Amino acid sequence: MFIFVWILMSIGVAYAAKLSLRHPFWWFMVAAILSPLVGSILLWGANRWGIRLARPT
Repeated sequence: MFIFVWILMSIGVAYAAKLSLRHPFWWFMVAAILSPLVGSILLWGANRWGIRLARPT
């Protein structure tokens, strides 16, 4: 059950990345490997300070 919730929250981070026009796959991987909380904090910081590594296609 814990793994299911972990993956579900990581998908939520990827969805938030998609809404902010970022590449959702990489944000899903960050959230799945580190943690969904860390992934969401990093995404918030990237959105807050306008950090973009690559342009979305």
